[in-house]
Amino acid sequence: MISKASKRVKFDCHPIFSKWAKPNIYGSGKLFEFIKDSSKLQHRSTGPALLTYNPSYFREVCMRMDKVVQPKNLTYKRHIIDMPDGGKVGVDEISNDEELPKSDYPSLLYCTGGADHSYTARSKVRANWFLGAGYPSVFIVNRRCCGRVQQYSPQITVPYGKYNDLPDIVDYLVDIIPERKWILIGSCFGAQNVLDYFSQSSSNRCEVLGGIVDSFQFNGKMFLDGHYTSRVPFFQNSRKLILNVFVDAALNHAVNKTVYDQVSELVDRSKFKNINLTDKSAVKLVNEELICKMCPDAPFSTQEEYYAMTSPYYDENHKNFLSIKKPLVLVYAQDDPFSPFDLEMIEILKENPNLCLWLYPGGGHIIFTERLIPYSCYLKDVYLENAELLVRKQWEL
Repeated sequence: MISKASKRVKFDCHPIFSKWAKPNIYGSGKLFEFIKDSSKLQHRSTGPALLTYNPSYFREVCMRMDKVVQPKNLTYKRHIIDMPDGGKVGVDEISNDEELPKSDYPSLLYCTGGADHSYTARSKVRANWFLGAGYPSVFIVNRRCCGRVQQYSPQITVPYGKYNDLPDIVDYLVDIIPERKWILIGSCFGAQNVLDYFSQSSSNRCEVLGGIVDSFQFNGKMFLDGHYTSRVPFFQNSRKLILNVFVDAALNHAVNKTVYDQVSELVDRSKFKNINLTDKSAVKLVNEELICKMCPDAPFSTQEEYYAMTSPYYDENHKNFLSIKKPLVLVYAQDDPFSPFDLEMIEILKENPNLCLWLYPGGGHIIFTERLIPYSCYLKDVYLENAELLVRKQWEL
C-alpha cells in the first residue's frame, strides 16, 4: 500500500546519496506474481546512488568506463530495411562466435537511448550481456528519428519519416528468421519506441514474447509540464543536455548533402542559430520545430499531441499502456533526472495486468551502477533474469 505522502505528485527527482537499496516491485497480473515468486534480485541491494542522478558528471564517467570494458570480439552484420515511406533503416545483427548460443533462446531487438547507436560502447556492452548468457544474437536499431546519423548508417537517405519504425522492422526480422522468437528491449528514447510498439495491435503476434524497458517517460503530460516548471538545477542541466542532443543530431550530423538538404526542407535552421538551450522557450522550439516537423508522416503537430501519442500515459483520455497485451517489464530509478517518475502512476499502471514495474530508489538515467572498480552495472542481472522469465513462462503469460 502506498502512503498518502508517497502518492503526492512530485515531478523533480529526489537524489538519494550513498544509499544501497532494494527495488520495489509493483504489478497486478501473472507477470508480477511470477517475478515476486521467483526473482532473486528483488532481495538484492543495489550499489550506492551517489552522483548517479547527475548526468553532467557521472554520465561521462560511466561512458568512459563502458569504453574500457567494451567487448572486442563482436561480429556485425548490417540489414538494410526499406520502409513504406521510401526511407531506409539500418539494423545491425550482433553475434559473438566465442559464445555458444542456446537453441531454445530468442533473439533480442534493442532500441538504444537517443545518444547511442549500434557501435557505441554502451550498446556493445549490453549486447554482450545477452550473448554471454546464450542468446543467439542481438539486433540493434539505428533510428532515423532523433538518433544521430552516424557514418555507420550511410544508407539512410530519408532521415525522418514516421515516429516509430519498429512494426516494419519486426515484420522484416520475422520474415528472414521465421522460426525465431523475439524479446524487445529499450532504454530512454528507445524505451518510448518499444512502449509505443506494444501499444499497437501489430505487436500481438506469437513470435514476440514480450519486452523490457528502462529509463523511460511514463507520464507524458507531467514530463512536458516539468520542462517549464522545474527549478531543480539537476533537471535543468539534464534538459539542456537532452535538447542539445536533438539539435546537434538533427542539424549538424547529416551524413551527406542530400540528407542535409532534406532536413533543411523540413526545418528552419535559422531559428536555432545561437539558441539558448537553458531557456524554457527552447523546449517548445525543439519539440515543434524539430521533433514534430522531422516526422512529417506521424499524426502529431504540437508538443502536446506528440507526448499524448508517444507516452504510455498522458491523461485520462490518453492511456496508451492499457492497449499493451504482451508481458512488459519496466525498470526505473526514482532519482532519474531525465525522466522523473510520478509515484501516483503506480496505481494507474496496475490497471494493465501485463505490466510489472521495478522501481529503484537510486540508479540515475540508464546508469544503475553497482560499482566503479571493477566497473559493473546491476541492470545487467535485472535484464537477464527478466528475459529468462519471459522465455521460461512464455506459455503462461
